[in-house]
This record gives sequence, C-alpha cells and structure tokens, in this order.
Amino acid sequence: MQTRSPHKFMALLFAAATAGNAWAHPEGTAAAPDADGATASFSAALRTLRAHDRLPSQGLPGHLLRGDTGVDHRGGELEHASALLGYRFTPTLAAKLALGAHGRDPVHVEAAWLEGRGRYGDHAWTWGAGRQGPSLGSVFSRAGHIDTFGLMPLAKAAVLDGDWIDDGTEWSLQRQGEALGWRVDAGLWSGRKFPGNSPGRVFPSLHAGARWDAPMGDLSMDAFAASLRPDGRGSRISTTPGGHTHTAPVCDDRLQEVVCFDGRSRVAGLSARWSSPGGSVTLTGAALWRKEQGRLESRNGIGQYSGHTRGGWWDATWRPAHRWELGLRHEQLSARQALVGPGATLVAAEAGLNGYAPQRRLTGMAGYALLPWAQLRTEWGREVAGGPPVHFASLRLVLQWERNLAATAESAALPLGQPEGKDLP
Repeated sequence: MQTRSPHKFMALLFAAATAGNAWAHPEGTAAAPDADGATASFSAALRTLRAHDRLPSQGLPGHLLRGDTGVDHRGGELEHASALLGYRFTPTLAAKLALGAHGRDPVHVEAAWLEGRGRYGDHAWTWGAGRQGPSLGSVFSRAGHIDTFGLMPLAKAAVLDGDWIDDGTEWSLQRQGEALGWRVDAGLWSGRKFPGNSPGRVFPSLHAGARWDAPMGDLSMDAFAASLRPDGRGSRISTTPGGHTHTAPVCDDRLQEVVCFDGRSRVAGLSARWSSPGGSVTLTGAALWRKEQGRLESRNGIGQYSGHTRGGWWDATWRPAHRWELGLRHEQLSARQALVGPGATLVAAEAGLNGYAPQRRLTGMAGYALLPWAQLRTEWGREVAGGPPVHFASLRLVLQWERNLAATAESAALPLGQPEGKDLP
C-alpha cells in the first residue's frame, strides 16, 4: 500500500521498532505512565480509498471553518501515525511527549505534558500543564484518531475541526469504586486553535465522566463544554485557490481574500458507550454542538452572524470470533446559520455559506487481526450532502505497539478488540 508521505511513516515506525517487543495500545495518545521508568508506544494506520468522486465531506462546504478545500482521501495515504514516549520520574511526577503525522502534513507535536498526582482521602487528583488539549472523553478523543472506523466523524470535523490540540493546564479529580467510578476535569487553554484563533484568548473547559461496571455490561458516559472568544478568526473566501492547510489566514486591516469572525463560540458534547459482558458487543452514541454569535466581516461587507452546528453518530461493533470484528456507523451533520447587515449576501457567498447542505454518512466495517500488533480493516460506505450519494470503499492496515521500557518481563500481546481496562474515561 503506497502512501503520500512514506518517509514520515518510516521514521515513526523505526522509532517504535526500537522499543522492542510490545502490545496493542487502545488509544493514540495515552496518559502519563503509572509505573516508574519509561513507556513507549506507537500506532499508525495506512489507508487506500476508492470512490467515483470526491467525498461530499471534503472541506465541509457551508460550515464556517478555515475555508480551505480539505483533503481528497482517494488513493493511498498515511491516515495517521503517532509515537509516544512517557517517563515517570517519581510516584508523583511524570511527563509525556507524542509526535504525530498524517497525509502530507509535517510531523507535529501532539502532546508535551508534565503531570503531578496525589491523593485526597478516597479521591485521586492530577494536575498537568503543556500541550495536549481539553479532556473530552474517550469516545471523542479516539474518533478519527486511528479508530475502529477510518474517516474523521462529520460532527467532530465540523465542530472541532478534527483533533483538538492546544496549550494549557488541567486539573482532575477522580474516584473509582468497585462498581462505579467518576472523573471531573477543569482546564484553562490558550485558545490558539480552532474554534479559537492565534493569538488567542484563554478559555475554560469542563469535562465530567462516569463509568458503571454491572452484570449487564459496562456503561460509560462523558460530557464536556468550553466557551471561547475568537477575535479575528480567519476563513479563506470560497474562490481563493489553494489546497488543504492547518494554518488559518491572517485577519488584518487589509482583509485580503479572507472573511473574519469576532464573537463568542461555545462547544459541547455528550457521549455514551456500553459493552456487553466479555466485550463482544459494543454500542456507542455521541453528539456535538457549536453555537457562535458575533461579527462576520470581509472587504465587501459586514454582518451579524449566528450559527448553530450540530451532529453526531452512533455505531455498533461485534466480535463474533477471536480475530474478527464487524461494525456499523451512522452519522449526521446539520447547521442553522443567519447573517444580517450591509453586504451580508456577498459576505455569506465569500464565506461559502451558500454551499450548505445537511450531510449523512453510513459505513460498514470488517476487521481481522493478522498479528497481535497488526490489523487489517476494510470499509464500505456512502456519503450524501444534497446531491447524489457518493459510495466509497477503503482498506486499512492498523499497527499498534506499546512497551514499558523499565519492565523486567517481556510484555504480552493483546488480540484485536481487547476490552478496555477499568480506567476512567
């Protein structure tokens, strides 16, 4: 399977291979290690996708994002790769560093985090600072990040512009009982990344999660909310040439080839996951919202903008045998937007809001564990956004390793679909 950026993939693969024997790791960017010493992990997904036309979700036209053309996923590509190194200095202090790459984008820092921990009675607390992003819960954090399904969920792409990575600090308090555990995370973040902008304003985030272990299966639920105040968040006008980029256009006095948003952006999410006893069946549901109000301005006009983007997905997976996994995911995305003021019609056209249409995606998946650290997954699906549906098929190779470098015993490998541990969301 050829990739568009093989040199980046091979560099990250070599970094992981030097870690020695390893086991499958369920999350791309793990928490700081619990055991003393160093822990290394690596995960990557290579994908080839076929479709008779570009997917309607490319660039998400009609939604107020950065305004670029998005990524055409047809053909072979490095879907995502992530290499993590964590080190626990003392029982109370640890750090982690994670590098990531995908597509043609350069290698970037996904996490650079210093974390302290302790106990207060029956409760455990942690405090960390650096780069990683607000706590959202495992359903949102994993979605589109070397997940069970390959494509980034429509709702996560439209509401958060994909994986949300920012600089900041976060405090957590948790308690784990025999059958019930809960966790609360409160953070302050620089607000430089979408839905904020650079230079950004500090914004707060709050996450709460709970998990029940019961004879009828394990149930986990998460909710999060954040409130941002973007000041000059730029979007390229719809006629601007150029491809995909992670850099937002600059909003200055010239307002050249850009539409700028000033105002308030509120984001929130709710998710739930149930796993049957033994973990052979898993049901997941998630919903995301982004509400924005403020001024939308270009060289040709100005208006008062209000927008409400909402979407979500549900999926079901089943492991009929030790190495096999089958799954189905359904997604929806919609928005309600209004722009009022002098030249509002022209500004809306420049922002691409006229190209809006509700979107839906349905995906079926079958996975097989070739090796304890290598999975082969194939998907079939279709996307609809106003016009005729676009059908697609993809083949993915997913690699996942982890090793405690300080361990004296060789680590064992977990099979495909290994149930999650009892850690809190």
